[in-house]
Amino acid sequence: MISEAPRRLHHAAIAVEAVRSAVQVIAGMVLVAVVRGGTPGIAVALALAGIAVAAVVGYVRWRPMTYWLDDVALHYRSGVFTPDEKVVPRARVQAVDTATGPLQRLFGVVELRVQVPGASDSDEIVLTAVTHDEAARLRRELGQAAPAAPDERVRLGLRGLLVAALTGPQISAALSAVAGVYALADNVVDVQKDGEGLIGRLDSASAILIAAAIILGAAYLLSFLAAIVAFAGFEVERDAQVLRIRRGLLARRALSIPLERVDGIVIVEGLARGPLGLAALRLESAAHGGEQAAGRTLLPLVRRRDAEAVVARLVPGLAVQPGVLERPPRRALRRFLAAPAILGAVVGGAPAVLLESAAWPAAPALALAGAIVGLRRYRAAGVRLAGNVVVVREARLARRTLLARRHRLQQHALERTTLQARASLADLRVTVGSGGNGRARHLESATAETAFAALRR
Repeated sequence: MISEAPRRLHHAAIAVEAVRSAVQVIAGMVLVAVVRGGTPGIAVALALAGIAVAAVVGYVRWRPMTYWLDDVALHYRSGVFTPDEKVVPRARVQAVDTATGPLQRLFGVVELRVQVPGASDSDEIVLTAVTHDEAARLRRELGQAAPAAPDERVRLGLRGLLVAALTGPQISAALSAVAGVYALADNVVDVQKDGEGLIGRLDSASAILIAAAIILGAAYLLSFLAAIVAFAGFEVERDAQVLRIRRGLLARRALSIPLERVDGIVIVEGLARGPLGLAALRLESAAHGGEQAAGRTLLPLVRRRDAEAVVARLVPGLAVQPGVLERPPRRALRRFLAAPAILGAVVGGAPAVLLESAAWPAAPALALAGAIVGLRRYRAAGVRLAGNVVVVREARLARRTLLARRHRLQQHALERTTLQARASLADLRVTVGSGGNGRARHLESATAETAFAALRR
C-alpha cells in the first residue's frame, strides 16, 4: 500500500480553532462577570484573558490535525486527549466541496469538505484550512473532475434576494435566538434586582403587547439578516453530470452534487410566499439529508408557475409534463375539516374555562381557523405518476410538492385506518433516500392502490 507522509493543515487553522473556542470561552467569562456584578473593567480583562486562552486552545487543537492519502482512502487524524481518525475510502467519495469564510479569505486558504453518500456530518472529513493548490490536488487525487462549462445556470439577483429574505421561513429559528437572549437578560435582571425579572415589570396589557411586538420585530429582523447572509450571491449551475451551488455573504460555500444522487425536489410554498405565487426549491439527496434547510436549497425563490420548468432545466431526470393530480373525493372533505376544527375548539375553549365567560369567542374563532386549515389541506392534496417521476402534494404549514424519482424511493406505503376502509379511502406515502417524504391523504382506495402497485413495479 502506497501512503504519503502525514500533512498538517495550514497555519490559518489555528485562527479558525481559536475563534471557535473564543466564542464559548469569552461568552462564559463575561457572563460570570455580569451576573456577579463585576465592573466593566473586570469584564474587559476577562474578555482579553479569554482571547489569550482561545489562542492557546486553537494551537493545541491544530497540532495533532494531520491528513494523508494512500491508494485506498483519505485519512484524517485529530484530537488532543482522545485521538480520533476518520477514514473515507476513495470509492465512497461523492464530492469534494469548498467554503471560504472571512478567516480563510484573510489567509488565502479554503475549507475542504469531503462528502460521502448517506453519511452524517460527523462521518465526513473537513479540512478547515488548506491552500488552493492543495485543494485542487486533493480533488484531483480523489477522482473529482474539474468543473466543466455549465449547460444551465440560474442566479438569484438582488431583487430576488430581498424578496426571499422578506418572505423567508427562518422566523422560527430567529424567535428561538431572541427567546434565548431574553432568558439570559431576564436571569441577569432577576439576580441584580432582588428577584424581579423582566416579565414582572410588565404590569399592563399594553406593556405586554409592546414587549411581544418588540420580540417579534427583533425575530423578523434577525430572520431577514440571516437570509441575506445565507443566500447572497446564490447561483446554481449544471453540466452533464453535476449540480454546483454557490452561496453566502460572509462564508462563501460551494456544494456539488452528482445528478444521479438527487432523489427528488420539493417545491415549498410558505405561508408568506404562497399567496404571492412564489416558492422555493429544496433538494432531497441522501448525502445532504441531515443538513439545515439553507444547505439543501436548490433555489431560494422562484415563481410557482415556473417551478417545474426550472426543475427540468437543472435536474432533467425530474422533468414532468403538465398534468392533473389525482385528488381526494368530495366526501373526504369532512375528514380534512374535522380534526383541525375540533383541535381549534378545544384550544380556544380552555381559556374560556379558566377565565369563565371572558374568553368564550376564542373557541368558535379557533374552530373556524382550524376548518380553514383543513380546507387548505383538502385543496392541496393529490398524487400523480408522470413517467419515472412520482408527484405528491400536501399542505403542512407550507404547501409542499415532492417530485421524486421512482427508482430512488426508499419506501412507499399504502395506509388506511378502519374508518377510511369503511369509506373506501386510503393514504399513499412515499419516502426518498434522504428521509424526505410526501403523503397524499384520503384518496379513493382504487386510486391509491393503483399508484401503489405502479410504484412497486
